[in-house]
Amino acid sequence: MSKKVGIITQHRVVNYGSVLQTYALQEKIKDMGYECEVIDYYPERFTPLGMLKRIKNKGEKFQKSFLIRNAARAIIIPSYIIRFRMFFKFLNDYIDMAPKTYKSEKELESENFDYDVYCTGSDQVWNYGWNERIEYPYYLAFAPESARKISYAASFGKSKLESDEVNETRRLLKRYDSISLRELSGVEIVDKLGIENSTNVLDPTLLLSGEDWRKISSRKFTKDRYILIYNLNRNPRIDAYAKELSIKTGLEVRYLSYQLHEFYKNGKMFCNPPVEDFLALIDGADYVITDSFHATAFSLNFNKEFVIVYPGKYSTRLQSILEILGLTNRVAKNERDLSIVESKIDYNRVNEILAAERKRSLLWLSNALSGVKNEDSM
Repeated sequence: MSKKVGIITQHRVVNYGSVLQTYALQEKIKDMGYECEVIDYYPERFTPLGMLKRIKNKGEKFQKSFLIRNAARAIIIPSYIIRFRMFFKFLNDYIDMAPKTYKSEKELESENFDYDVYCTGSDQVWNYGWNERIEYPYYLAFAPESARKISYAASFGKSKLESDEVNETRRLLKRYDSISLRELSGVEIVDKLGIENSTNVLDPTLLLSGEDWRKISSRKFTKDRYILIYNLNRNPRIDAYAKELSIKTGLEVRYLSYQLHEFYKNGKMFCNPPVEDFLALIDGADYVITDSFHATAFSLNFNKEFVIVYPGKYSTRLQSILEILGLTNRVAKNERDLSIVESKIDYNRVNEILAAERKRSLLWLSNALSGVKNEDSM
């Protein structure tokens, strides 16, 4: 009888990276011969109502003006309806979720789970700022003391902890049997907590090859030629860069958006396309311009030419993967820095590094699940 693994991660965050990293980790654990379920933790802030409430925290004008805040909510609601339906369809079609949904830490603690291994999945599960607190379920606080507990490619989403989270984070992580993190900076954080033998591994989306991802991609855009924009932060520098590159290459601009009201931007908008089309749009692009870690990951999987435009200060998760692959030169210094695209990425070298990192990361995961000490095999 195969052992059973319960994954807890931010699968209910309605964006492409969140659902695809969940799918990838689930599939790789199943490939290793385990039964696998995603624990359906769905806190209020991830619901449509919770996300509308959080608009108040997105800027001073929203905090001060009831009228502006509610006008913004009215504009966003149609996009939310499309967005939630689309992502929930993907979860229903591709993710093996536990039959019950848990909306609070208390509900998780009252459940008698029967998992042999509890796994904190990837994404910014340990980001104190994003979660607005220490989110105990993502630290497996509900898991029995005697159960095996691991993390795979978890992320703090920053380079250091706030002073008021240090001691509690240390206490929670000491309960883990094996810890891996998505960023090199995360390993440094855990080391500074005095916890040994944590390691950096690939994000789950990079554990699957481009050919693996094409099995669920719609493959709609294979005959098209275009520049694709996918940005998570409002950044006119990305739009300006795409415009300059379009003038230079003669290619049309396409952009992915979560909001219907962003139709005014330069280029052809794809608003909340199905996840399968998201993959196809990256796979079909000549160039990808992004500030997103996961758009970068899929550009790597599909061997695409890409340019990073950082949202203000650099991103720890982007910086980490670029350093590992020797691609820090793909970051644009300004919106006219087209020298980046004049040299092609050496994907022979990049794919060799990725293959080695996949092998290392999968070995770590296999050992962590089975209880083999990774320090003996890394």
